Amino acid sequence: MSEAGTRLVISALILRPIVRETIRTLLTILGIAVGVAVVVAIELSNQSALRAFGESVDAIAGRANYQIVSEAVPIPEDVLIRLQPLWRRGVRFAPIIDIEGVIEPDQTPIRLLGVDLLSDLHFRDYRYATVMTSATERPQSRADDEPANARMISTWLDLFRDDSIVVAASFAHEHRLALGSVLRIDVLGHERRMTIRGILEPRGPATAFNGSIAVADIAAAQTSFGLTGKLTRIDLLVPDASADELLREVRRVIPAGARVERPSQRNERVAKMLRAFRINLFALAGVALLVGMFLVYNTVLISILRRRRDVGIFKTLGVSPRQIFLAFLSEGLVFGLIGSAAGIALGDALASAILRLIGRTINSLYVTSSPEAIVLKPAIIALGATVGTLLSLVSAIQPSLEAARVRPIVLIQPGLHQRVGRKNNRALALASIACFAAGTLVSFIPPYRGIAVAGYVGVLFIVAGFSLPAPMIVTAVSHGLAPLLRRIFGVVGQLAPASLPASLRRTAVASAALSLATGMMVAVALMVGSFRETVRIWVDQTVGSDLWLRPSRGLTNAQIALFPESISADLAKVGFIAAFDRVRGKDIAYGESIIAVGSGDFPVTGGFGVLPMVKPRSAAAALARALAIDGVFISESFAIKFDKDVGDSVVLPTAHGMRGFPITGIYRDYSNDRGVVVMDRSLYIRSFEDHAINTVAIFLKPGVDPEWARVELEHRFGPSYHAFAITNRSIRREVMTIFDQTFLITYALLGVAIAVAVLGIVNTLAALILERARELALLRVLGLSAAELRRMLVLESSLLGLVSTAVGLVMGYVLSFELIYVINKQSFGWTIDFHTPAALIAISLAVTFLSASVAGFIPARLAARIDLASAIKAE
Repeated sequence: MSEAGTRLVISALILRPIVRETIRTLLTILGIAVGVAVVVAIELSNQSALRAFGESVDAIAGRANYQIVSEAVPIPEDVLIRLQPLWRRGVRFAPIIDIEGVIEPDQTPIRLLGVDLLSDLHFRDYRYATVMTSATERPQSRADDEPANARMISTWLDLFRDDSIVVAASFAHEHRLALGSVLRIDVLGHERRMTIRGILEPRGPATAFNGSIAVADIAAAQTSFGLTGKLTRIDLLVPDASADELLREVRRVIPAGARVERPSQRNERVAKMLRAFRINLFALAGVALLVGMFLVYNTVLISILRRRRDVGIFKTLGVSPRQIFLAFLSEGLVFGLIGSAAGIALGDALASAILRLIGRTINSLYVTSSPEAIVLKPAIIALGATVGTLLSLVSAIQPSLEAARVRPIVLIQPGLHQRVGRKNNRALALASIACFAAGTLVSFIPPYRGIAVAGYVGVLFIVAGFSLPAPMIVTAVSHGLAPLLRRIFGVVGQLAPASLPASLRRTAVASAALSLATGMMVAVALMVGSFRETVRIWVDQTVGSDLWLRPSRGLTNAQIALFPESISADLAKVGFIAAFDRVRGKDIAYGESIIAVGSGDFPVTGGFGVLPMVKPRSAAAALARALAIDGVFISESFAIKFDKDVGDSVVLPTAHGMRGFPITGIYRDYSNDRGVVVMDRSLYIRSFEDHAINTVAIFLKPGVDPEWARVELEHRFGPSYHAFAITNRSIRREVMTIFDQTFLITYALLGVAIAVAVLGIVNTLAALILERARELALLRVLGLSAAELRRMLVLESSLLGLVSTAVGLVMGYVLSFELIYVINKQSFGWTIDFHTPAALIAISLAVTFLSASVAGFIPARLAARIDLASAIKAE
């Protein structure tokens, strides 16, 4: 046939039925749309969170194309003198103080940017909406007598005062601040009262971190916050023509431990740090898409089965197999295009909700970032359209090929094409065994660039291994339960289990889809439950102190606000304290990664604390050896990610250059997945020249009431150090709250997958009603009441739900081993003890089964509307 004939075939076989069968079409499109929406929403929210951090870094970096940075220790100011000869060769440099702090007493995070206000215009774009003048601080009569140019000079000179800061207009508006407002800012443990003498327009640095930034003259910042003679970085403008030669000159004059890099490299490290987290989210979103693929496959298959007589007639009239194939493939394309468009719009609407969940996790575990507004860019639209359309097309290929290959006589004869014979059963069983074997083998393949690629492939093999024997499982369960159902429900109980194997090509696919969603729900419940129980035990072991003294209420802000060293002497005078452990940590670049370097008082840890050791078993011996040879402990995730063991060395940038530290112990740490290196406080101070303290763990003398001690410590140290005392129980509760918030999005995504799978059951049963109209009408004529017909259809959906939940339960346990012992360990470097959250799994299975049962009411209503006379006319 010609191209016009192909269009006629597509119109007759596909387009008209799509329009006519409204419910089936809408359910299929909705299934695809939900899967696409989850992918689009996750990508939108991820990009928003990362873009917020990246654009903030770029805004602060300004026009600098290189930076001299050093996380280990501040950069000495005399480096500027050594850079001076390069000025004649076109190199421009700007000293920078760029550090996080908090505004007291509400502890609002703020970024302090100290710059040379006279020369920094070369690097950053400042626009002052308002600048305070001296006149506002003096009697009006004196201001009137001053010449205009004198007032202008005094305006700018005020910005150089030690207590002056400039804030962004958005920040001032949000916190109801004005010129002359005084802020108490705590930076590096130094609290100062700063006066707002300028407000910046929202451009350049004022846009960084959603406007939560304060700009001060660098000399004022150094004087106020204990950084005299020190810089956090130096921004560079290096001519591109001779960049390589000039950068070599720069590297010769910078101190040991400092490095030269592009501003973008910081963004790249953060993106790499978040990569495993993002991929795991997409893997969960993929579950919804896989279920959607089952839905498309089932829909196209139903289309073929319902129109097999039409297909047979078209073939008899000369329509080629290629045209039949293209016709049904176009049905998958139509569903994919419409579902993708709907999914993109729905994903844009869902992104804000997902962004809140992702933002909390990123801030708790990775970097401080205030997500920006959701922006639906062409690249994300293309991603959603490609994913939805491509997967729909792939799902439609197999049933379309089958329709093209089958002989016309088989298509014209009713009821033959949907049966699955014993030969096919044997082939499916062998293929299932092969999938399980392949899934086991790929699980031993190491990760690729920190991503558990083989683990995800293993999950696909396991899913295939459970999905392939779905026809056999549906048949076996239906036949096995038939006698029991007949005794309970009578003739309805006999008819319901017989109808599922009779329509096996459709019911098996619906069962496989729901089994997949249920299996992933159970697997993730097992993984999260095991992880939660492991973290709870770890917290109980590691949070052994009676109280924690912190400079902030929140765990996140505790990394920004600091105690000065002077608090140690004051704590030593408190009579009811038996010992205290001073904790300090910071993030540093380790190759192309970001790790945490921490410190504590090892003698106190050995005498009072408990460390969950991986190697060696004795923490006391490992701590004693670390003190003897200036050794360090590393977290289990660091050991796995960087292939380190006890006896190896870890090389870190210090105040005195790169230095190797021998590893004397490996311990479990679930506080982050980046890797942690911990050393004794005295070694940390010698290495990094950093005396600050993040948190103090306090061990009370026997018989001292912790609540009384908490109140007493806050009374003593609150006014002078702005300290908060928190009990052991509160710390544990706070850690577990952050854990639960982190995994909230996991359950939300899997709930979407369950919803899509239930749509598949509704779709399948609704199509069966349309196809079985004559059979159901005949049953009604033979005496089956409308109520009995409704019970029969609900019983069918309940049987599908029962099969799916049972298979899903087994699949979930198998998948959980892959998630816990392969994917989790390769992605995050954490070892998790297996634990079954029985209540959570029971609730999940009950919800799935009840949802599948309730789904039967929708096709039951369709069956009640069948016109008996018209339906049995052909019998």
